[in-house]
Amino acid sequence: MTSASACLLLALGLTVCAATPVRAEDNAAVESLRDGENWFIYGDFDQVVKRLQPLVEPTVRFERRDDAVRAFELLGLACFYLRREADARRYFEQLIRREPDRLLDPLTVPPPATRFYEEIRTRLAKELELQRDALKRQLEIEAEQRRQANLVVERVELRRNSRVLAVVPFGVGQFQNDDNLIGTIFLAAELATAASSIAFWLAVEDLRNSTGRFDASEVERARQLRTAQVATGASALALMVAGATHALATFREESEIRKQRVGPSISPGPGPTLNLSLPW
Repeated sequence: MTSASACLLLALGLTVCAATPVRAEDNAAVESLRDGENWFIYGDFDQVVKRLQPLVEPTVRFERRDDAVRAFELLGLACFYLRREADARRYFEQLIRREPDRLLDPLTVPPPATRFYEEIRTRLAKELELQRDALKRQLEIEAEQRRQANLVVERVELRRNSRVLAVVPFGVGQFQNDDNLIGTIFLAAELATAASSIAFWLAVEDLRNSTGRFDASEVERARQLRTAQVATGASALALMVAGATHALATFREESEIRKQRVGPSISPGPGPTLNLSLPW
């Protein structure tokens, strides 16, 4: 057997050993509950309390809710029959908090015990209803706080426009007037033509020799490049003039600025809680 296999078997063995006492304890609690039911049938209510009380106090040892509810029911009835009404009331309250709709069997439980139980159930029903209402209100408050925390508030402000900016090239006047599409067209066209004119000028300058003149073989090429430079430069200037004219013709004294801000974050405070069923 390899060392890895041995470690795996050891881990499995430790896991089984750790889980076995818990399962045995659960089984022991259920067996004690069955014994308590038998003693209840025989009418030995002292034995019922002796058997079942350690299973619910100080902590509930049952895994299933139904077993815990049954134990509290038997303890409540046994204490009532022993004239220990304070203890009976305490156990019945625990039962009702776990299962508010549970009723005692009128065929096996005498009327005095049934009335005693129903009085407790009626009183707790009002208390639980108040807790439900308080919890509902608190949940509504927290939901509204979360909504307000995530609320985006839109605020509209006005901006004063400038006629000086309206004549600035490269679409500045159009962007100021919120004509973004036309502004983008002017910007792209003016940049393209101006850049082309500069590129042609650089190409012409590159043809010059060390004396600053053009060789005979480069004169015609330099002339063509110069013509292209002037044409693209003139186009860029014409576009700038057209852009300024358009911006002035469509000039608006004011433009809207839409600003968005997120509302302040609100941290919900602790609210009432409703505990109808306790863990066991």
